[in-house]
Amino acid sequence: MDAQTTWIMLAAGLVAAVIGAIGGLARDRAPLAWHAYLPWNGMAFGGVAIALVAAVHLATLFRAA
Repeated sequence: MDAQTTWIMLAAGLVAAVIGAIGGLARDRAPLAWHAYLPWNGMAFGGVAIALVAAVHLATLFRAA
């Protein structure tokens, strides 16, 4: 992967993590609403995992250059 793709992955991971966190808070506020049944914890975890992998990849790209 090149640096541009990795930056896009980092941004997408951070956005997914933030949306997952906001969704988790909304689930706590209204536990019987339609959005309470969506997997917000999984989305937040996936976003953090993608952001972490992208950050490590960026570090290796910059170290190699």
